[in-house]
Amino acid sequence: MSPGPANETNFFGEVQDDIDAWMSQTNHARSATLLIRLFLVEPGFQLILSHRLQKRIGTLPLIGGVLRRLLWYVTTILTGCHIAPTARIGGGAFIPHPTGIVIGGHSVVGRNVALYQQVTIGRRDPKKLEEPVIGDGCRLFVGARILGSVLIGPGCDIGAGAIVLEDLPEGVTAVGAPARIVARTQS
Repeated sequence: MSPGPANETNFFGEVQDDIDAWMSQTNHARSATLLIRLFLVEPGFQLILSHRLQKRIGTLPLIGGVLRRLLWYVTTILTGCHIAPTARIGGGAFIPHPTGIVIGGHSVVGRNVALYQQVTIGRRDPKKLEEPVIGDGCRLFVGARILGSVLIGPGCDIGAGAIVLEDLPEGVTAVGAPARIVARTQS
C-alpha cells in the first residue's frame, strides 16, 4: 500500500483524475456537457474540488489560512459533509452522493477511491492522533465507518454499515459490525 496519494501536490492532475473517475464510473465520454455538469451540478465533484482548492488556497501568504477556512465552512454548510482541510485524498475520487461524509484531519485516502453517503473515516479516540489509511482503488459503501489507526489494503470493498476497527489486507470484501472478511479477490 502506498503511504499516501501519489500526486498530492499536483492540483490540476488530481482534478483531471477526478474527472476521469466520473467518466469511468458513469460511462460518459469527455464532453463540454459533462464538464459543465460536473462543475455546476454534481455536489460530489464540487465537494472534492473544494477540498483540493482549500489545500491550494491555504498556501497563499497572509490571507490563505482565512480564505481556506471560509471555503471549508461554506462547503461544509452547502454539502452537509465534513472533510478536514488536512485530510489527504488522492486523485480519482468518486463521490456520487455526498451526504453526511466525514473525513478526519490526518486521514489518508488513496487514489481512485469511491465513497458513498454517510461514510466516516476518522479517529476512535478523540485524544489520540490515530487516523485511517485507505488504499488505492477501495470502495466504501453507504454508512461504512473506518475508525482508528487502521490500514485498508488496496482494492478493498467495505460493505454498507460496516464498522472497520482492524487492518484489512489487499483486495478483500468486509461487512458487518465489527467488520469481518467475507470474500477475497482471485489472484
